[in-house]
Amino acid sequence: MHPYVTIFGHIIGSYAIMSFIAIVISALMAVFFFSKFYNINKEDVFYAFLFALIGCFLGAKLLYIFINLPILIQYILAGKFNDMYLSLIRGGLVFYGGLFGTIFGLWIYAKTFNISFKTLFFIAVPVIPLFHSIARIGCFLAGCCYGIEYHGFGSVIFQKTPYARIGIPLFPTQLIESACNMIIFLILFITYKKFKGTFKTCALYCILYSITRFTLEFFRGDVERGIIIGLSTSQWISIILFIIGIILIIKENKTVTDK
Repeated sequence: MHPYVTIFGHIIGSYAIMSFIAIVISALMAVFFFSKFYNINKEDVFYAFLFALIGCFLGAKLLYIFINLPILIQYILAGKFNDMYLSLIRGGLVFYGGLFGTIFGLWIYAKTFNISFKTLFFIAVPVIPLFHSIARIGCFLAGCCYGIEYHGFGSVIFQKTPYARIGIPLFPTQLIESACNMIIFLILFITYKKFKGTFKTCALYCILYSITRFTLEFFRGDVERGIIIGLSTSQWISIILFIIGIILIIKENKTVTDK
C-alpha cells in the first residue's frame, strides 16, 4: 500500500510511524488510566514501559532470527553476508518474541528498582492488544505479514511494497488481526476493574488472542514464519498461550473457592 511516507523531505517507513503512534497511545493508557487502579507512581509505570519496549524489540527480533536461522546459516556458508545483513535488517519482528520480551523488560525494571512486578504486569497486559492493533495497521501499509491469495470480498492488492506479492489479490490478514486486537482490548478495558488484582485479565487475553492468532495463521501467505509438523511457530506458541490462559482461569477460580 504505502510502505513509505515523506515528511519534511525525509522518507520514513509507515510501519515505524504506526509503531510510534501505538507506543504513544499505549503509554498514555498505561500511565494515566490503568495505573490509577493500583498504588504505584506514574513515573515508574512510564519508565517500566520504556524497559518493556526495549525488551519487546529485542525479543521480536531474536525470535525472527531463531525462526530464520537455517536461512541465515546458508547465507553465511555461501559467503552471502550482504544477503544475510539485508535479511536481518529488512526482516520482520515476530510478535510472540516481542510479547515475551515485553514481560522480561518489565521484570528487569521491577527487580532493578524493587517494584512489584505483578503490579506492572497487571497494568501492561490490557495495553498489549491496543499496541498490537495499531501496529498491525503499519504492517498493512508496509505490506508485510500479508495473507494468502484470495479473490473474495475484502481482498487487497499491493503495488508498492518490498514484502508482499505484487498485483495479486491477497487476504487482508493485517487488518483483520488489527480489528480482532482492538476488540480484545475493548473487552479487557470493560472488564479491567472487575478483574483488578487477579490474573483473569491476563487469562482472558491469552485465550482470546491465541485463538485469533492460531486461526489467522492459516490465512497468512508470508513464508518466513517457521513451520513445525504442519503448524507455524506462532501456532505452536498460540497453543501454549491458550493452555496458560486456561490454567490461570482454573487457578483464580480455585483461589476464590478456597476463600
